[in-house]
Amino acid sequence: MISGILKAMRTIDDITTLDVSEILPHRPPFILIDRLIHYDSHTTCVKTSYAVPACGIMLEDGRLSTGGLIENIAQSCAARIGFYDWLHERPVKAGVIGSIKGFKAFSHPESGQTIITSITPKAEALGVLMADAQVFLETGELVAECSLKVAV
Repeated sequence: MISGILKAMRTIDDITTLDVSEILPHRPPFILIDRLIHYDSHTTCVKTSYAVPACGIMLEDGRLSTGGLIENIAQSCAARIGFYDWLHERPVKAGVIGSIKGFKAFSHPESGQTIITSITPKAEALGVLMADAQVFLETGELVAECSLKVAV
């Protein structure tokens, strides 16, 4: 009986209200995204936001470091994977960055600024996601970009 095999998916009316700790394997103080703000169910593209704090890890002289930008991008990929798994009632998986290509940081956001990170999947197979990432300030200014592979 087919209907007995299919499992109902979770639903959510407003993804911005979802607690990111439900879709990330990371725990404070090492969470570098605040909210999942967009998820396209057809392309599985995601956008996350992060308000750069006044103090905390991954800051240098009141600005988000290059390592912080890279970690924000990686966690945005993790949020994409985690949200999909959350929808399908699967446990959150830990992942690792396999490679980063063409990383460019054009600026380093200051504390108090909010960044929006966009992840666009290019291919996914055997637990490896290849994606393009762009980080913007809320004003639309491009902060950083790269292509990366993440293994889960």
